[in-house]
Amino acid sequence: MSIVAGQALLFQAFFANGVECSYKRPFLVIENTGSVLRMLNVSSVKNKAHKLVMPSNKRIYPFKPPFSNSSFVKLDELYEMEYFLELDNAILASGQTLNSTVLQNIQSSFYTYSTTNRVENVNFSKEEILARNSDLILKSVAPTKEDPPL
Repeated sequence: MSIVAGQALLFQAFFANGVECSYKRPFLVIENTGSVLRMLNVSSVKNKAHKLVMPSNKRIYPFKPPFSNSSFVKLDELYEMEYFLELDNAILASGQTLNSTVLQNIQSSFYTYSTTNRVENVNFSKEEILARNSDLILKSVAPTKEDPPL
C-alpha cells in the first residue's frame, strides 16, 4: 500500500521541541513526494478548545474519517520522513482519507502560515520510528531456519 495525502498515521515519536512522547499520536499526511512523507501533528480538541484561537492551530472539520475525535492540526510544526514499508502498519481508519476539500484547506492554510511564520521542521528516521514502534515491524514474513521465531 502506498501512503497518500489525507491519510493519518499513528506512531510514537518525539515532539518538535525534542521531548520524547511516551504514547502513540496521530499525524496527518499532507504530502507524499514519492519518497518523503510530510505530516502535521494532530491533537484532540478535548480539554484544548482554547488552543483553537491560536493562528498556529487549525480545526479539522469534518474530522471523520480518519480521526475518531474532534481534532486540530498544528501548522507550526512540519514532520518529515522517508517512506518505508512498515509505515503501512501505522495507517489509521483502514486507509480512509480526510475529505479532499478539508485536506486542501489544511494544505493551503499550512503553506500560507509557513510563508509568514516560523515552522519547526522535524525529521524522523526509519530507525528512530522502528525503535519506538516495534509493533510496526512486518510480522507476515515467515522466518527462515536462521531466523528466530517472532
